[in-house]
Amino acid sequence: MLKSKTLVKSLLAISIASVTTYSLAADADNVKAEAKVEKIIVTGSYISKGDFESASPVKILDADDIEGVGAVNVGDLLARMPSVVGDTTSASSNISEQDSGLNTVALRNLGSSRTLVLVDGKRYVSGMSVGSGYGVDLNTIPTTMIQSIEVLTGGQSAAYGSDAVAGVVNIILKKNFDGVAFKAQAGRSGEGDKDTRDIEFSIGKNFDDGNAWLSVGYSEDDGLMAGDRDYSRVHKDAVDTNGDGILDTSQFVGSSHVFGGRIDKYNGDGSLFTRTDDPATSDAFNFHDYRSMVAPLTRHFVATGLSLDLNEKSRMNFTANYARVDSRARYEPIPLDTRNDIFKLSKGGTTGIDIATHPWFAGTALGNNLLADGINSLDDASLTFRRLYEFGDRGAENTRSTFRVAGEYEYDISNDIYLKVSGTYGVTDQKQTNHGDINLDRARFALNVEDNGAGGFQCADDIARINGCVVFNPFSLNGISPEAVDYLSADTNLEGSIEQVVVTAVVAGRLDYAVSNDVDTIGFAGGVEYREEKGHETPDPLRQAGIVRGAAIAKTKGSFDVVDVFGELHIPLHEKLSLSAAVRFGDYSSVGSTTNWTIGLDAPITDSIRLRGAMATAVRAPNVSDLFAGGTATAALITDPCNGLTNADSGNIAVNCRSIDAISDRIDNDGAFNLTQVERQNTAGLLSGSTDVKEEKADTFTAGIVFTPESISGLQMSLDYYDIKIDDAIAKTDRTVILNRCYSADPSNFDAQCGGLVRRDGRSGAALEVNAASGNENLIETRGLDIDVSYMTDLGDGDLYVGFAANILDTYSITGLETGDKQELAGEVMFPELRFNVNASYTINEFNVYWQVRYWDETKDRNDNTVLTEELNSIDSRLYNDVRFSYNFTNQINAYFGITNLFDEQPPHLTAGHKYQQQGTLTNGSAYDLTGRSYYAGVKLNF
Repeated sequence: MLKSKTLVKSLLAISIASVTTYSLAADADNVKAEAKVEKIIVTGSYISKGDFESASPVKILDADDIEGVGAVNVGDLLARMPSVVGDTTSASSNISEQDSGLNTVALRNLGSSRTLVLVDGKRYVSGMSVGSGYGVDLNTIPTTMIQSIEVLTGGQSAAYGSDAVAGVVNIILKKNFDGVAFKAQAGRSGEGDKDTRDIEFSIGKNFDDGNAWLSVGYSEDDGLMAGDRDYSRVHKDAVDTNGDGILDTSQFVGSSHVFGGRIDKYNGDGSLFTRTDDPATSDAFNFHDYRSMVAPLTRHFVATGLSLDLNEKSRMNFTANYARVDSRARYEPIPLDTRNDIFKLSKGGTTGIDIATHPWFAGTALGNNLLADGINSLDDASLTFRRLYEFGDRGAENTRSTFRVAGEYEYDISNDIYLKVSGTYGVTDQKQTNHGDINLDRARFALNVEDNGAGGFQCADDIARINGCVVFNPFSLNGISPEAVDYLSADTNLEGSIEQVVVTAVVAGRLDYAVSNDVDTIGFAGGVEYREEKGHETPDPLRQAGIVRGAAIAKTKGSFDVVDVFGELHIPLHEKLSLSAAVRFGDYSSVGSTTNWTIGLDAPITDSIRLRGAMATAVRAPNVSDLFAGGTATAALITDPCNGLTNADSGNIAVNCRSIDAISDRIDNDGAFNLTQVERQNTAGLLSGSTDVKEEKADTFTAGIVFTPESISGLQMSLDYYDIKIDDAIAKTDRTVILNRCYSADPSNFDAQCGGLVRRDGRSGAALEVNAASGNENLIETRGLDIDVSYMTDLGDGDLYVGFAANILDTYSITGLETGDKQELAGEVMFPELRFNVNASYTINEFNVYWQVRYWDETKDRNDNTVLTEELNSIDSRLYNDVRFSYNFTNQINAYFGITNLFDEQPPHLTAGHKYQQQGTLTNGSAYDLTGRSYYAGVKLNF
């Protein structure tokens, strides 16, 4: 395999060198080639299609669409499309350490890793941390220079290789920008917050043999805090108020990790810990006083391009761009569980703190109450919680820098055939700083105290004192001094990068052959592509070692490469009837050989009716994150197969569980192994990549009809059906599945540590840690309809455009390949059965008004609801209205004013306990508008 890849690289280099040398040496006075038909390359193909249409549906957005909604980045526009669901935004990454501020795109709710993003038909480097996922950050692409965006749905991996399972988003830059363009825009919400600012400047020049341009820009979004809106000001849970097991009411519960500390049922001052449903009177802590709801964002970019006609037969173009994006996720001060975080009781440790004699307890109201309750050692307490407010709020500051350069050389072999060689290099560097954490090793020394002989206390360990140890008391409101904070605080860092190299050579054109004299000749394309992706992520040593309270993160490092050989045909059959076919063979260093193919038919029935359809097999090979992610911490709930077992139970699981002494002892003593709520909710783990993961394969089918009635000029309608089935879909293996696999083994082969993935408390038997990795876990199926209608006409003295785009979701399901468990998701919050946009634009003289209506269908929080009342489970539909007015004062000066969410539609209330509740919002920022009514205004200058 390595030899074949070396050969391919050599052939690519030779082809570039030889063709370039030949073309540059060509006599400039040669007779000009005969006039050729202009190449019109449609996304999804390397073949110039001429008058023929694509067999797959293509949605084209232009600069007017971007400006019409006041979008300052590509993601703002794409997120409004009915076919785009489940993307990452500043609202959905609000408290994410790794991904705060990202803007990605996900077609069909299949994830950003299954949506291929191109710029001018070429791959773009991922902007996500390799430890957490894969997806292009649309913040890094300059909007001023965008000519159009083509969104092609359906499997397109035969044309572009891995990742194009759900489809392709191709961002096309302006080719002949000549002049100067300046844009300044500012916005503010109706609440007087979430200020936004955007400034962009571009300059371009056409000259005899080409064009050059430069674009720079800066934008800011101040974001939102949860406390900035009434609906999210107080953190609420869905609770059961009548004891019937059904969550029926949304109310404040709060956290037991409080500023003054809590031990068992007491506050740090010895008073009883009291919960109420009002944070003003409750002792519990309100998360939303501190959490981000929309991550603040600052963006800088510079981009440039050059295109040259080298001679009559050859041309080249070059683009480069650099973008820096800064964002911050903010959340509440660090919670501390003294027994388990510092002294590791759950792992067999001991506190060594005697309530009667330790200075923090001896003679205090808290200490006396604990002794009266029979708690003589801190080891005996069930809760030892404290919110470390003295350390300030926590936050993750991310700086992502993306650099990309792309070059392309094209040579006309003949009037009908051309060679195109291109190369791209992209890299995203990420630097992260985390604030507000505590060094747990130092905390252990700071709790081991002694009398200092001067009426105070000091750290008992001599070496710790030499290293600056300062005592601290996490059991009272004022027990942590500024000096102790300085000693214990731990700001941690993370740095990483992902790189991408792509080199492509393709020969395309038309053969001197047609199936009949009445049709055009056969189009063809064939080529070879080399791609390499590599990434690394290095967390702070404190995070790697688990010495701080923040989630442990392991190193990530890895790479893969692939050589693809591909070909495609476009065969005109009759008049405008055509057949297209493509195939791509890949050789991956990670998963071996892959095959992608597609076949499509474009069939005009009449001058007004056209049928189109395509079927494909699209492969997604695992990316760097799938393969090599070192591991991020999780505490998601699991189901322990040992829970509830008795000595009467039989079978492999029962035998294996009872072979663990701690579990067997609890069954003997209590009659059953029944986990407590705390034990059920505190199983930690790492989610990592795996080099054992294989490629996933999607079978996709689209079929549609396009209606362009001759009797109604300017009207076009299309209806397209899609069906996508992804087998061996890659996901992190469910940790419950890990346990079930392990504990179902024959007892003679049972490994209680499950190959190092599972660790239990040696005293209680509770699962303390269950780790999981990437695997080919699921079957994903989705089906639905896309509807698109557009109409253009004269109206009075002006021009009217009306567009309607809708997605009707019939099915979206995920089935576990091992368990057979099937989740039917269509109709749930992130899977609305109907979503549509209506766009209307009217231009009269120098004035334009643009109106967009966006609809998100009524949904259920969960289709298989057994835990919520119908009132809490049912979510009403949402209808948003956006309007923009613009006026051309001259040909060079345009001013505009817009309002988004004109009628101030508020999001639904999703509390903790709802499946789709997004932390920090009490709703879901991927589905619903969080800001409310907002205003923006701007000016554009063009010279």
